[in-house]
Amino acid sequence: MQINGYQQIQLMPTSTSVVDTAKTTPTVTAEPGVQVNFSAQAIKLAESENASIKTAPLQSQNVTLPEQPDTPLTGEKLQQYVQFKKAQAQYQIHADMANILTGNGDGISAPTAYYLSTNEDARGVVLQQHAMQQQAENMQRYQESTQAINERYKD
Repeated sequence: MQINGYQQIQLMPTSTSVVDTAKTTPTVTAEPGVQVNFSAQAIKLAESENASIKTAPLQSQNVTLPEQPDTPLTGEKLQQYVQFKKAQAQYQIHADMANILTGNGDGISAPTAYYLSTNEDARGVVLQQHAMQQQAENMQRYQESTQAINERYKD
């Protein structure tokens, strides 16, 4: 196997010839220096495969599909599912609000964001809580920095 350099590859002809195996002789020249040989068995095999593909009917057309089932959520089941989803969303909102108020939350869920966007009082409480948390963090940083300064100058 020979590895060609970049300049040699650039000088190679770019035209390629498409070869139909059913109409060719056993020896076909695709590019200068490259020879492709097909045996008589390979040509017969390709012809027989092409013939069987053309004559075989599509079996996917003969498959009958089952009737479409009824939706499982109808009537009372649908009402129970709606109540379950409402309860799940309310629980998520309460959990996010508790996390926000205690300062443990990393983020909020989509139902909580919607709740806060439509409820002025809840949004005010959350903003007030964030302001209080920020003030507490600032006071803690101030205390730590003044303590470090005092320890440095005590000596």
